[in-house]
Amino acid sequence: MTNYQKINIAFRAAKNIESDVISLSQEIGKKSDSCFILDGINFYPHITIYASIFSESNLSNVLERVSFIARKLSNINFQFKGIGSGQGYIGLNFGHSDEIESIHKEIVELFNPLREKITEDDLKDYNMVFNEAQKKNGYPDAMDLYASHMTIIRLKDEKMAKDIAKEIKWNNEKFKARSIVCYLMGDNGTCNQIIKEFNLK
Repeated sequence: MTNYQKINIAFRAAKNIESDVISLSQEIGKKSDSCFILDGINFYPHITIYASIFSESNLSNVLERVSFIARKLSNINFQFKGIGSGQGYIGLNFGHSDEIESIHKEIVELFNPLREKITEDDLKDYNMVFNEAQKKNGYPDAMDLYASHMTIIRLKDEKMAKDIAKEIKWNNEKFKARSIVCYLMGDNGTCNQIIKEFNLK
């Protein structure tokens, strides 16, 4: 029987950024019931590049292709654009640079041939409402729908999430990614376990 894994291929931010996001997640988590709180152990901060479902037999091919990408990349910059909120999620939104768009497109083209077909049941793990355009890609926010962001937390009360998002002050305008990581995913789009981390050159 074939086993499948939901994998997120994502950038990992500089250590100080990761630490600040975790602290913010835990601070917000004290104010309202949440679906998860970032801790860097069971729930990792991350900037998704591409997430999909792969068979375990394809995992070595996935890791080989991520390694190939990581060896080519250096000085990947993110520019903070604002705090976003939707469906209970609160996150940092980043500028959609030509560099990030090019990396995302290359990764989608590399990994789409390896992924399994996505079903409605697979998307249920996100506990979100997706439109038809989002459903047809291997990852609901792939290609033209892609927007780089880092989720801070997801609250069960959507109105509370929107209110809290308006109050957040974030002072790190720019930062660099330090690695690309293959994560095992859980519910709500979370990254729960590092499969392998690839440092950028």
